[in-house]
Amino acid sequence: MELLHKFSFRLLPPVTFNFNHTRLASLYLSTRFPVSGPAFSDPGPLFTSRRPLSSSVVSKAGWFLGLGERKKTSLPEIVKAGDPVLHEPAKEVDPGEIGSERIQNIIADMVRVMRMAPGVGLAAPQIGIPLQIIVLEDTTEYISYAPKEEIKAQDRRPFDLLC
Repeated sequence: MELLHKFSFRLLPPVTFNFNHTRLASLYLSTRFPVSGPAFSDPGPLFTSRRPLSSSVVSKAGWFLGLGERKKTSLPEIVKAGDPVLHEPAKEVDPGEIGSERIQNIIADMVRVMRMAPGVGLAAPQIGIPLQIIVLEDTTEYISYAPKEEIKAQDRRPFDLLC
């Protein structure tokens, strides 16, 4: 082990740093206000960031993913079991309102959330919207290729959802 230690010094010379801790401490202390007394005021953070902190995967990935960043729209999250919206009855959507921009935006958000989460469908209450809207996607990944005999035995028949 000592041989490896000596060999590493031959490859890389030892580096020393002259770091003045007292200068750094005095700089820090000079920027803070006293905590006691009637005129206490919070000076705020020593450094300010341009973006608010977030717990998303993108913020944890580091600054590199922020390069060339376009304006991102935030998607609703799937609510957890026990959320009150899952226990209240969802309201029906008026057929005349289905083509409205508000409902179409909800449907577009639901499709994006459904594709990000594992599954073949999503109901609006699952993302916190108490409306009777569902989205389904039947891709080849989820289609079962059962033999014709099994389909007849289970009495499976295709049906139209838009009737």
